[in-house]
Amino acid sequence: MNPIKKNPVYIRAGIIAAGAAVCFACVYLYDNSREIQVNENDQKVLERKEGEDGTSYDMEISVGDIEDEIEVSVSSRNYGTEELQQVLEEAGSSLEELILGENEDLEEVRSDLNLITQIPGSGISVYWQLDNYEVMDTQGNLIEDELTEEGTLIKLTAALSCEGGQAVHEFYAMVFPPRRDRRETILAEIQEQIKQSDEETKTEKYMVLPDTVNGEEIRWKYRTNTRAFAILVIGAGAACMIVVSESQRKKEDKKKDSRQMQIDYPQIINKFNLYIRAGMTIRRAWFLIAQDYEKRNKRKRKAYEEMCYTMHQIQGGAPEGEAYEEYGIRCGESMYRKFGTMLSQNLRKGSGGITEMLSREAEEAFEARRNLAKKLGEEAGTKLMIPMFMMLIIVFAMVVIPAFFSIQI
Repeated sequence: MNPIKKNPVYIRAGIIAAGAAVCFACVYLYDNSREIQVNENDQKVLERKEGEDGTSYDMEISVGDIEDEIEVSVSSRNYGTEELQQVLEEAGSSLEELILGENEDLEEVRSDLNLITQIPGSGISVYWQLDNYEVMDTQGNLIEDELTEEGTLIKLTAALSCEGGQAVHEFYAMVFPPRRDRRETILAEIQEQIKQSDEETKTEKYMVLPDTVNGEEIRWKYRTNTRAFAILVIGAGAACMIVVSESQRKKEDKKKDSRQMQIDYPQIINKFNLYIRAGMTIRRAWFLIAQDYEKRNKRKRKAYEEMCYTMHQIQGGAPEGEAYEEYGIRCGESMYRKFGTMLSQNLRKGSGGITEMLSREAEEAFEARRNLAKKLGEEAGTKLMIPMFMMLIIVFAMVVIPAFFSIQI
């Protein structure tokens, strides 16, 4: 059987990825399954929201060979001639930036200004007066027929009112003819038709979208919403993070087991050497160490767990020499492979000298353990440097900050 199928990490990652895919599909279909409504006159319409400041629709249009995205702003529904009272306050200094629209500054105006009638978020009402209505109307729309490349200087006067208070702000703009290609011309004309339709249907529930522009048909549809892809990306990222974190955890566990076996090896060799010197056989000494570990029933340690597994192998009829060699291979450390090979060779050859070899191995093992303990101590000291350095910064701040504030200038 494939081990990936039985691994719970891959199962969890798969569940997250599948869930993200399902959420992606649901959100994508919800966002992009809307169709433009048609009224009783077979006109395409956009719904107005009641009790709001207005609604913006992200749309896609195609006119002949032109395809583009456009934002259609539909103002809130008005009821007859009833006027909505607004809270006013004064802040006209920001007007010169707010009305720029697509222009960079007022020294070169080549597209319509946005002569707002209310400053957003402030409740300020603005009323405009111009000294030249031949090049611009009160809404900021340029009258292209009257514009020249030499530029026309126009004075804009903004009358601001708020709760009975009034202020006047005057500034100038240099107006030039707009630079437009065919695309920009068509989009500008569509926007103009949208504004006109919006004004003409103020009291209606829907705003009618224009069908043609300059004799060409306009095809409308809602803009494709791509927020569903974010769910797919987040889900895939979470699944990958689980797999990577599990792989990292396994590496850390393997490193921990390796260090633990290096620490246990001198103790195992020393016990084994003592039992052999007492006249026990290799098998008897092995069983005593393994059985003593099983009786203690403490936290699992890989070297002893593998000894118990080897003991059960031998009890089950496995060749003793091969079992010792397999023990060293399973442990994965060179010292354990050497130990298993040494016991296996002693059984096959039947030669003496096992006690001398074990004594030398015990000395080398204890020397290696001392070096390992020294290395661990150095690592621990390095890790302690970070909190000590942070404590030093805190103490330094506790001393310096009060002294700084006590200085009389």
